[in-house]
Amino acid sequence: MIKVKVPATSANMGPGFDSLGVALALYNTIGVTETDGGLTIVTRGSKSFVSSNENNLIYRSMKVVFDKVGYAPKGIKIVQNSSIPMTRGLGSSSACIIAGMLGANVLAGRPLDYGTILDLAAELEGHPDNVTPALYGGFCTAVREGKHIYHTTHKLTGGLKFAAMIPEYYVATRKSRTVVPESFSKPDCVYNVSRAAMLTAALINERYDLLRTACEDRMHQPYREEYIEGMGKIFEKSYELGSLATYLSGSGPTIVSLINTDGRSFMSGMNEYFDRIENGWRCRILDIDNVGAVVSYPAEQ
Repeated sequence: MIKVKVPATSANMGPGFDSLGVALALYNTIGVTETDGGLTIVTRGSKSFVSSNENNLIYRSMKVVFDKVGYAPKGIKIVQNSSIPMTRGLGSSSACIIAGMLGANVLAGRPLDYGTILDLAAELEGHPDNVTPALYGGFCTAVREGKHIYHTTHKLTGGLKFAAMIPEYYVATRKSRTVVPESFSKPDCVYNVSRAAMLTAALINERYDLLRTACEDRMHQPYREEYIEGMGKIFEKSYELGSLATYLSGSGPTIVSLINTDGRSFMSGMNEYFDRIENGWRCRILDIDNVGAVVSYPAEQ
């Protein structure tokens, strides 16, 4: 059995729409085996919306690689155990895509390098800001040029942690993307470009005093706020409790705060606040994953 462990991701970081993302220490782990025939899918952990047939996203991702390299397995068994909340803006689909493609690549004899896998994954996902950190770990900048993804990866140190504030409800990415305008004014473009550049520099140089300004955005968060009740007040509360920067993770509804403490007092304060409002919000503290996806070969059990 081939085991693939892929981290959760938080993308669209502040002004970094479809371009900036970070890997977090919350995982989707799959085991894949080639069998004598058929498709078997066993799902553990987060099970909502998981298909057990050929529509399964992990299997569809494997099929992309098999078709690319001309490999035809007789059958496939997939065992998935995910701790990543689905449809919450933490890269659950990207983790499935990367896991499936890496597993398929190994079964086919490793014909594809990671750059090609990233290109295929971004094409299937539709954008590169989640799949890049899911594959490579750390803080990633990703740029699409045609069907190719150019990227950089920086391993974040300096004691940063990510406080993920996750509600019980979900927001479909496709629906959330429809509210984002097709074009923006020149001032709004300058606003976001300057802050995306500052966010990248601030994280690399550990200038945490710049993060709050650097995470401001005019391209997606103001439009998606209509789907996330109380988003503005959650931002305000996070800053009261010492957040360095707060932003909408992916297309939401998860909201993420960057902190440089152990996070216990922040998490306690946010959860006390969430106890007084609806929609079942909870805060949890996540470390950065600077490794990315890992492929291993554990003994059969």
